[in-house]
Amino acid sequence: MSATKFRNTLSRHWEMLKLLPTRAPGCSALQLCHFLNDAGFEVSKRTVERDLQELSCIFPLISDESATPYLWRWMDNASVDIPGVSIAEAISLHMVEGTIKTVLPKQLLHSLEPKFQQAKSKIAALSPSNPSASLIDKIAVVSPTLPMLQPQSIPEVVDSIQQALVYDKQLQVSYFALHDNTEKNYLLNPLGLVQRGHITYLVATISPYTDIRLFALHRFKTATVLDTESQKPDGFSLSEYLVTGALQFSNGNSIKLEAKINAYMAALLTESPLSEDMLIEPSEDHGFRLKATVPGGWQLEWWLLSHCTSVEVTSPAELRERIKQKLRAGADLYTE
Repeated sequence: MSATKFRNTLSRHWEMLKLLPTRAPGCSALQLCHFLNDAGFEVSKRTVERDLQELSCIFPLISDESATPYLWRWMDNASVDIPGVSIAEAISLHMVEGTIKTVLPKQLLHSLEPKFQQAKSKIAALSPSNPSASLIDKIAVVSPTLPMLQPQSIPEVVDSIQQALVYDKQLQVSYFALHDNTEKNYLLNPLGLVQRGHITYLVATISPYTDIRLFALHRFKTATVLDTESQKPDGFSLSEYLVTGALQFSNGNSIKLEAKINAYMAALLTESPLSEDMLIEPSEDHGFRLKATVPGGWQLEWWLLSHCTSVEVTSPAELRERIKQKLRAGADLYTE
């Protein structure tokens, strides 16, 4: 048997063992055959039946021969902690590895490193013979915005921040405030880490205040974990906080956006609406009118400016004025 064929057979057996149920009634050879084919293993029902017979001599597997067809499963109380990863798990781990490394504490990442390496090895070994394994070269995740390199954070600082989050401790930090172009010292109550594009943000409050703020991880210069308990705002939930539009750099308030848009933008927004209540209707000037409730903030303004030839804000008046001023300032930069 060639090395490639041996690896493919071994991977198929491992996949089969992970697919087998731990409880009655079990799974038929035909069902397993379908599952394996979906995972990229080209195998017949007869081969699966032969595999099951062979594996049952080594592993605690049983079949219910009173059923037609026979139903296979693990024996009761059998240990089913099968090492290794399935092809689907390998592809998923490979794709998320880069993202979770920026938000998970070092000790958790250390326990995952073997899985990441195993995922890479499995994909590399099976790619020549398994169509599903070769899928890794045919799928990708890209940013819808201009791609930028990830800013570098200080590893020791990141470790301290993650430790403070894990154990709910306060942080004494030195942070570079970009808007003031100066370093500031803060006593922080860390609440969560959020990955947004190429930047990771710490969600925290500054003691003794309770308003929630965002701090870019790469702007921390020092961070020391204190023995004092982190003071969380009553009822704080990271998921609920994100729903408010905070990571869109909104002030938490929604606005009723009204605008004139062209046919192209109308088609684009019909495919991907701005909000649940968005309304687009034809206008008298052969264009379209847009109405939608959206989070206010500079990310909305960035979006409007990026589509300035397709969208004209009509309301709110203050938003229209800000967009107008920024467009004029931008045009001035290109004036000879």
